[in-house]
Amino acid sequence: MPSRSFRSVFARGLLPVIAALSSLAGGGCERRDSGAAPDTFVFARGSDAQKLDPADVDDGESVNTLTQICEGLVRFKSGTLEIEPCLAESWEISEDGLRYTFRLRSGVVFHDGTPLDAEAAAWSFRRQMDPAHPGHLPDASFQYWNYLYQDIVEVRVVDDATLEFRLAQPNATILASLAVFPAFLVSPNALATHGEAFARHPVGTGPYRFTRWTPNQTITLEANPNYWDRARPPGFSRLVLKVVPENSVRLLELRAGRVHGLDGVSPAELAALERDERFVVHRESGLNVGYLVWNQKRERWREPEARLAVALAIDRERLAALALEGAGRAAACPLPPGFLGYPENPDAVPYDPVRAADLVARHAALFAEPVRLQVMTAPRPFLPDPVKAASFVRAQLEAVGIPTEIVARDFKSHLDSLRNFDFDAAIIGWIGDNGDPDNFLSTFFASWATEPGSASNYSDYRSEEMDALLRAGRRTTDPAERARIYEDAVALARRDLPILPLVHGDNVAVMRREVSGFRVQMTGDVRLGPIGWGSTGETNVENP
Repeated sequence: MPSRSFRSVFARGLLPVIAALSSLAGGGCERRDSGAAPDTFVFARGSDAQKLDPADVDDGESVNTLTQICEGLVRFKSGTLEIEPCLAESWEISEDGLRYTFRLRSGVVFHDGTPLDAEAAAWSFRRQMDPAHPGHLPDASFQYWNYLYQDIVEVRVVDDATLEFRLAQPNATILASLAVFPAFLVSPNALATHGEAFARHPVGTGPYRFTRWTPNQTITLEANPNYWDRARPPGFSRLVLKVVPENSVRLLELRAGRVHGLDGVSPAELAALERDERFVVHRESGLNVGYLVWNQKRERWREPEARLAVALAIDRERLAALALEGAGRAAACPLPPGFLGYPENPDAVPYDPVRAADLVARHAALFAEPVRLQVMTAPRPFLPDPVKAASFVRAQLEAVGIPTEIVARDFKSHLDSLRNFDFDAAIIGWIGDNGDPDNFLSTFFASWATEPGSASNYSDYRSEEMDALLRAGRRTTDPAERARIYEDAVALARRDLPILPLVHGDNVAVMRREVSGFRVQMTGDVRLGPIGWGSTGETNVENP
């Protein structure tokens, strides 16, 4: 947070936004002229971004902000997991899988006017690799580098337009991982300009450029007049990403015309929105999983039967029906259905409250103190109302004799405590980055993902057997062999039970009918760069 007071932030940051929004009439924002389409697009979301350095974020709202501002060498074709060119116009992979060579587009410039050449592109990767690099900021964790890119040992500038990655060993996930946000390119001059405030002043090449951030209220972006993709220029002069924590209030803002789009919709509201001709509901099965995790640094959760007692007590089918109401499904394993390695017949933990109660009685001393079940208050695609879901889980645990207290925290505080193992048990989730099973399984179970402060393996689960499987999955390029490896990893996770998968949620966003060009992304990212104001067709339900 900036050092200036909240009052100062409010006075200097929110009032201009209020002034802009007060000019709305009906369903529009600030207008170019009477009757014209709005010049500003307002998107409402449940929580604020945390920081805007693409190499050092792992929360969805920061990613969704950066997606409008920054780009990578490659990207996922909209609505798919197919890789297509972005800032690189082409690439080649050596036969041994150890060299990836990218040819950059000509004429691309960052928002601050810095030209994009191979040296500038290399900067964004070298700063993550090299602790002595000037861009390797001391407060940044660069945790994704260790998860997704650890096999890259050199980033080499071949010539002004050619960049080469050299790998220590083949890695089947690298190309897809280069489409993910940690591989977004930022201007090398931005650090010199902004210093320690680098993460609050992102400078990329994307369709919109950063202008202002009023914490916990709005982030304002302006159209990039020099955007390289002339076929898909920004459709608005401004984007406003507005924080509206309550689901019901976001819908009121949408219906009143004060915002044009939103996510984090309560499933109970979907039917009414689908009937409302003013809006289009965009829906797609999400690459996500919501799960319960036990902190195995705590003594009671090191007992496997204590974890099993909790798992047996939860009816995930009823939880999914209550929490998602048709906008998702119960989870049987840590991977979303259809992923490489998803078992043909998942060995899901059954709902067995009688056995759960027997285990609780057997280990009564471990449950003498209430389980403190921590949960975020912000909506996520896998749980639009997390506190409601936690209340259901508490009731089920107490029904088998496990006293439980809910600890509800804002999303940032929730993540911070999980990363530092400062919790008892928690409900959290993961949204896939690159469509690869490694992105889920290494995140949840790898021993190299347990570093306090940047951990994503929140259970502190450590298994040499699991680590060996995960490394083998990365090295192997044959899909059939990778599938067998990941099936073994899923079976091992079922045996050791470091987490309990709960639900998979649909990705849902709602836009005013006049908005064109929007698609739900399989990764859950919200791309607002391609959207504009125009007709979307006759139906108001997309991707049902």
